[in-house]
Amino acid sequence: MPPLPETKFRTLRQRLRTPIRVLIGLLILDVGVWALADVWQRHSPDDYAMRVAGCKRHPQDLVIVGGSPVSEGIVPDELRGGEFPNVYALGLPGGTTTEFYHAILRSCPTPPKLLIYGITASDINDSRNEPHGPASLMTLSDICEWATTRPESREWVVRQYLLAKASRSWSLFRYRHGIRMWAALQADAFAPGAAPEAVREARELRHYADAIQSGNGYAPAAGFVSRRHDVNKQTGAELSPFAFLNKYKTGSHLKYLHKIIDWSNANDTQLILLDMPVTSDLEAQYPQAFAEYWQRLSELEQQRGVTIIRAHRDIVGITDAGFADTIHLNGVGAKVLSQWLRHRLDERHQPSEPNDDRVRAQAGGSRP
Repeated sequence: MPPLPETKFRTLRQRLRTPIRVLIGLLILDVGVWALADVWQRHSPDDYAMRVAGCKRHPQDLVIVGGSPVSEGIVPDELRGGEFPNVYALGLPGGTTTEFYHAILRSCPTPPKLLIYGITASDINDSRNEPHGPASLMTLSDICEWATTRPESREWVVRQYLLAKASRSWSLFRYRHGIRMWAALQADAFAPGAAPEAVREARELRHYADAIQSGNGYAPAAGFVSRRHDVNKQTGAELSPFAFLNKYKTGSHLKYLHKIIDWSNANDTQLILLDMPVTSDLEAQYPQAFAEYWQRLSELEQQRGVTIIRAHRDIVGITDAGFADTIHLNGVGAKVLSQWLRHRLDERHQPSEPNDDRVRAQAGGSRP
């Protein structure tokens, strides 16, 4: 005699009872993790999201956008004052012009009076196939466009986008690293010295997150503040390659630079491209890349009428002692550059000498 329907249903319910309880437990746990999101973010910050949110929180008069050379090399407090009482440095380490364009859209709902893009050669190098952190800043249509125009990185981009979408609905996955960093600090309180590397990383990340959340974007990496490129060279260390300048070519990323120009024009925001200083060692290591990069800047200046400030190290007055490495400034160099830039901004309303930047750059023997 076959089992009655009621018996079948009872058996099925008994079989599903444990999996359902597990799923409910995981859901409750995930909600609990989500409720403590601020704790996990403090121990493993999404620096892109936190910087964009920090800039968006209050209307800014002056916004400086760029990659790690901006996050390490621009001190907003040195630029604040006068017509710019509110200044924010939107430095997104590892980014390209593509990311900076999307960051501007999200972080500047009220367009600033002045937008400074601290640009470097690596920002528009198309050999950097995959965008850094695309899911944080790019929409689905942007991902589709990227996958169409850059087929060599299609798989990577789509995978990262889907993973990011999954993390938005699964808190345990999204905050897994922050939970681990928090746990390392808790364990260190009971057993000091048990996991020194994890504790060191956790403390650095927590300090970094606090600096981003409470400040105006200036949160330099701990290792860059006091490091000096001249001291490193004296040890005879071999100059390591800078991967972001390899196989240099321009095209797709450059398109987004034009979008930044169009956005500035449409919002009555003055745009300045600040050609960030680098060491002579880096220029000598990648002469063709820098030649193409400077050519593109000159074309933008001539064809789009963009104001370009060429912050060559010799013009600014920065030696190797002011660099942490070949492309990043240390604390001293950042202050020198920021004070120099403030002086240049003050000069905007004064009669300028003809071909001021070009003459001094050529005297420095490098940039066009």
